[in-house]
Amino acid sequence: MANYLINQDYSTYTQEDHDIWKMLCDRQSKLTTDKIAKQYLEGFYQLEIDKARVVKIEEVSKVLKAISGWTLVSVSGLLPAKDFFQMIINKCYPVTVSLRKPHEIDFSEQPDIFHDICGHLPLLTNEKFAQFLTAYSRIAIKYVNDDRAVDYLARLYWFTYEMGIISENGENKPYGAAIVTSAEEIANIQDPGIPKHPFDIDQIICTEFTPYSIQKEYFVINSFDDLFSSLENLESKLMGQLMEKTKELYEGKC
Repeated sequence: MANYLINQDYSTYTQEDHDIWKMLCDRQSKLTTDKIAKQYLEGFYQLEIDKARVVKIEEVSKVLKAISGWTLVSVSGLLPAKDFFQMIINKCYPVTVSLRKPHEIDFSEQPDIFHDICGHLPLLTNEKFAQFLTAYSRIAIKYVNDDRAVDYLARLYWFTYEMGIISENGENKPYGAAIVTSAEEIANIQDPGIPKHPFDIDQIICTEFTPYSIQKEYFVINSFDDLFSSLENLESKLMGQLMEKTKELYEGKC
């Protein structure tokens, strides 16, 4: 068994952990009324997540499988890219067992069980988004031995599944997990001074990001169809960028 695959030892969660989980879920529920994308909300409500205590991953997995055919596996943290993409292709999603600490309530630098369960899982109930994610993973797994390609592909994942925003009736609403599970990110996207670019695959793969701080820019889709459209020419655009790798940081653009 890979060393990142672990059992969720539920007995290790403290009362403080359960209190933090409840606080996070209570705040999440208050935000869901009008600030978060409807596609996310529909999945969140379907999952019927326990908001009082840290969830048992096996139990949530059964609910998710009944809804969409996806299952969950407990992991200790981030996975090697190849293993992650292979799991996604097989409709299996890794969930980190650890929970953020009190000083990370508003913003956690690393994925945790709250981020994975309440951030990522709701969209796995959406057939169109789940198909995008598996199609993306089938492309990405081809390039796992090319660090530069992985970097470019990570940008597409980041600005969609993690930091994605969708336009609903003229209003920008987040569907990305790293926004909906962070009070600071939700507040940040309300700032008119923070750029929200129209979704553009060329610009995205040339846009660097850091997962360790509040974002400086976002990309907005009109519908999940935009995500599928981006995959049609993804490999050709990726190859074009890779062929330019001898130029100094692509003439300062990437």
